[in-house]
Amino acid sequence: MAATIILVLFLIISVSINVLLFFRKKDSDNVKKRTIRTTIISGIENVIEVATLRENFQSTVQFSDAKKFLNFNIPGTAKKFMLQYTGTIVYGCDLRKAQVSDPYDNNKVRIILPHSEILDAYANTGSYQVYDQSAGIFTSVKLEDQNREVNANLEEKKAESLQKGLLEHSDENVRKILTSIVAPTGMIPEIIFTDKNSPELGGQPEPIQIEAQASA
Repeated sequence: MAATIILVLFLIISVSINVLLFFRKKDSDNVKKRTIRTTIISGIENVIEVATLRENFQSTVQFSDAKKFLNFNIPGTAKKFMLQYTGTIVYGCDLRKAQVSDPYDNNKVRIILPHSEILDAYANTGSYQVYDQSAGIFTSVKLEDQNREVNANLEEKKAESLQKGLLEHSDENVRKILTSIVAPTGMIPEIIFTDKNSPELGGQPEPIQIEAQASA
């Protein structure tokens, strides 16, 4: 009888120890996963403002205008100019929208983020060089005329740039950056680019969005 009681107590203690070890290991695994995910998110937050690709260009704008009456130019109201300027188009991915999963399948982590886009396009106003400028006695060429035409030309340059495959090149640069961030953790990154209108991706674990950093 005493031997039976001792055996039962031994089994209870053994099971209890195994349960404690199991949950301790599970907690340890969860902490490790959270640490890896936090490390990756921190790395991404450190490169949020990094532009992945820049294209510098030079362009020429031509403008002419005049007041009209019955399809005839009114004398003294004509104005024209030709302007040359340099500008820059910046391509990249908004990494604040990146989603990072906990590690899964032992050594993988999923990162979901939008495709690259044009982040900025601007003209260097200090580069303006005006040629062949003239105006009538009732009108004048103003800086706002030049800025308006340059801004319109910038939109054309942006549209042209989309035909060059530079956004795809930017995506590849982003992929390389994210891979280098994940590498020190020993994880294998699964990087997925999505369109704005793409449905939510299924599968486990569910990715969680990175919060944007507050401005100083």
